[in-house]
Amino acid sequence: MRTQLHLGDALDVLAGLDDASIDAVICDPPYGLGVMGKAWDTAASARDYQAWCEAWACQALRVLRPGGHLLAFGGTRTYHRLACGVEDAGLDVRDCLAWLYGSGFPKSHDVAKAIDKLFKTTD
Repeated sequence: MRTQLHLGDALDVLAGLDDASIDAVICDPPYGLGVMGKAWDTAASARDYQAWCEAWACQALRVLRPGGHLLAFGGTRTYHRLACGVEDAGLDVRDCLAWLYGSGFPKSHDVAKAIDKLFKTTD
């Protein structure tokens, strides 16, 4: 089995690949949120972001072999646009995994003690 890793702009990389030549596409595209003002992560609108997702997903579908898989990471605020773009390109969304994580608690915060304090329980 031969494995290749391609790094670059998805539209450029996929354009250079033959039809039905790839078993899996695994990607972490920009989320369209404008993280830290970076142009590569900025979309004019949610619809533009979805259209961009559809464009690269169309190319991914073209290069995937029958039965091939696409795994695309998405941001919590824009994953639905990514999923719609992937579907609009002709791929089937089979599953969606979500990474749920909490933030905002200070690292030294003992949640058990906070609950005990809230309910005024003692040992």
